[in-house]
Amino acid sequence: MNGIPSIFNEKQINCVILGGRHPDKQPLLNVCAILLNGGNMHMRSQNLKSLEACGFEKIISIETKSKNYNIEDYSQRFPHVKFIIPLESASDGDLVNLAVSEVDSPHFLLLRDSLNLSPSLLPSALSEKLSAMNAFCVVPRVLSRGGQALPVVFSPSAKKSVLKIDSSALVHDGKATLYPFNMLGFYDTKKFKELGGYDGSIDNPYWQNLDLSFRAWLWGEKILLAASMSLSYCDEIMAMDSTPDLSQLRFFLKNMAPVYKNERAEIPLVKFLGYNRKSSCGLFESFRQFKNARAWVKKNRCRYKMDAFKFVSEWGRE
Repeated sequence: MNGIPSIFNEKQINCVILGGRHPDKQPLLNVCAILLNGGNMHMRSQNLKSLEACGFEKIISIETKSKNYNIEDYSQRFPHVKFIIPLESASDGDLVNLAVSEVDSPHFLLLRDSLNLSPSLLPSALSEKLSAMNAFCVVPRVLSRGGQALPVVFSPSAKKSVLKIDSSALVHDGKATLYPFNMLGFYDTKKFKELGGYDGSIDNPYWQNLDLSFRAWLWGEKILLAASMSLSYCDEIMAMDSTPDLSQLRFFLKNMAPVYKNERAEIPLVKFLGYNRKSSCGLFESFRQFKNARAWVKKNRCRYKMDAFKFVSEWGRE
């Protein structure tokens, strides 16, 4: 098992980059749009036209699959869009990190090609409002293809020391949520990079998302909702797989195991016994994973502002 990344975009991915010519006119928004494409080719042209009409400073279109034979054609039709095509298998988090490494704007809006994207997606006034919230991520309201409000408010609790996450569709401006639904949101670029981005050693997108979001909260950042920003799906939504696996164990070691004391965090050695029972990897491999995570937490010990126990127990207190 590889070591936990310690810097932003530490995991390098072979890729091809096309287009990205600087626009001739001044952009309306000091925001970059990142479009994560899962294969919805019939909406590609319309999505790109809509994003161009929004006036983003930069548009990055990144493929989740390397075999896309139409990208060169799209790059000629949309020369201002930067197209990134990975040449190897990569997780959603890896691809977003790759795209963010190309972002110079103070904020970026992370979108998926399964959404309805319109030219009025992000008006200037709304962009300024979201920026002023000073959050790591501002999460929109999200509607299903049939117009039903989806649960985007996620609240942590604990039952017998086990993390439990409740969900709700009741959104109001400034309300806190544990993580952004399906990674969708308006992100602060600097904060994203300082947090290290998504952990490429976690393969499962659900646990990748939860890992970065939980880390953001533990390190003193916030994830807030904005009822005034709304996105809707045009396709069926793929359910995230939250089955406990090796990715969940990574999440546990980095976020649930550290204990905060004297303004720093550490993973006590005594926690190895419980981790070894959970991991089912064998004694030596479990200890190697535990030691690796303990070293990572030690390196970042002063960045923690609280531990999981305090965070969950105080959630929702104004």
